[in-house]
Amino acid sequence: MTTENRIDWIDISKGIGIILVVLGHTIVPQIRGESRAAEFLWIFIYSFHMPLFFFLSGYLFEMGIEKYTNKKHFFLSKARKLLLPYLFFSVFAYVFIAFALRIDKLAAVLEGGGYSAAGFFEAAFEILTYNGHIDQHIWFVFSLFIVFLINILLPKLMKNPYMLIVLVALYVSKAFVKYYGILDYTASDLFFFSLARVVFSRDLTKAVKKLNPALLTAVFIAVNCGYTAMYMNNTGGAVFAVIFYVYREAAAVLGIAAVCRLAAALGKTGAAGALARLGGYSYDIYLMHAPFLVSGISGILLAYSPLPHAAICVLTLILGLTLPVIASKLVIRRVPILKTVILGERLWKTA
Repeated sequence: MTTENRIDWIDISKGIGIILVVLGHTIVPQIRGESRAAEFLWIFIYSFHMPLFFFLSGYLFEMGIEKYTNKKHFFLSKARKLLLPYLFFSVFAYVFIAFALRIDKLAAVLEGGGYSAAGFFEAAFEILTYNGHIDQHIWFVFSLFIVFLINILLPKLMKNPYMLIVLVALYVSKAFVKYYGILDYTASDLFFFSLARVVFSRDLTKAVKKLNPALLTAVFIAVNCGYTAMYMNNTGGAVFAVIFYVYREAAAVLGIAAVCRLAAALGKTGAAGALARLGGYSYDIYLMHAPFLVSGISGILLAYSPLPHAAICVLTLILGLTLPVIASKLVIRRVPILKTVILGERLWKTA
């Protein structure tokens, strides 16, 4: 079922995914370092939540593939939608950190989190390559742009089922090769985007929707718990590294399937509407919730408040989900220039 040209199960999946993204960012290094349970949850979430968004992007790309015949138009539209917000939030992060480091109490929190000032040319190079970038969450939009670009330039090759084997091998190669800057992320992300294109083109969505959501979720949780335990007890060695990367890929695919199947099952429940609305703002939330809103508030509360870690995570989760939506709905989406610069939307609608 679609609502106002949107696909409900995709919006619900995005809603689930963005909750996991913000939750993962509430579990800052200090909390993970002091709690094995928190570390376990963090690893569990990170194994599949971003692959989910690449899968959903690939699915929508394949669904609208006919729109992308004009490669120049595609490049410009994706540059606006992805690179413009990437540049805006990158510059904002470097400028904010530079000024915040001049305030003693904020400097103590930032330095404890590993932040330091960067010169102009150093910052520009880090933004262009994402190598050592000060904002550790903004990689997604940069990598997604590259993934889109590769798929529009090589549309048939990138949805060939046999190409999935190559892309799995590319991901596994990260066990031995450190790809530079943003390419380290893209080496992982290409597989999930192409997987979605294969799923859509071969009409495999119907087969997934026939799976029992409870059973699929249980299998995913069991497999991902195994992956998380393996991550936390890394024994090292080449053989272990290969098995680990293959296992992680399988866990991510199961996670994607479980979330999408659960989203379809929730389509008839009261929770569906709230998750779908949240999913409609998932890009806004992703761009604005980190690092300063969630991680920043967490760092300040950890340093200067007596609140327990669980309470800090819950509070920052709520703030990270709600404040970007409020800001976007009441201000950013109402002001054309802000909507363009911050969210990458067109400045003027075309007829």
